[in-house]
Amino acid sequence: MRRRIVIADDDSTMINLITARLNLALFDVFAAESGPEAVRLIRKSEPVLAILDVNMPGGNGLEALGILKGDPVTATLPVMMLSGERDPDTVLNAMSAGADDYMVKPFNPERFMERVNRLAQGSGVSWAKAAPIWEL
Repeated sequence: MRRRIVIADDDSTMINLITARLNLALFDVFAAESGPEAVRLIRKSEPVLAILDVNMPGGNGLEALGILKGDPVTATLPVMMLSGERDPDTVLNAMSAGADDYMVKPFNPERFMERVNRLAQGSGVSWAKAAPIWEL
């Protein structure tokens, strides 16, 4: 069974680039264009990793990170923040809120895949114990 990853980014070119790279590594990718959409996809698709952009219209990645880490079902889901935002305070805020990694765009594709594989292997979420989606 292929492992699933949810990515949220408002840049369709970035989503297509990352999706192509992850598909080659045998991941199924579910894409969202906002934080709230990413949270819904995560609860529905039961991924091993979430990759969230920091700045998106309609709900940013930091808000989605807070929701995920505050929910007992998704609290252990590894989350990588992937953003063009380089401000040290933003990085610190993301890591303090529970992000497992923070990578700045543009990024080295090989280094990106190393980090994705490390996080996906360490995924501690147990979807078998999750409430059915209609109960959330």
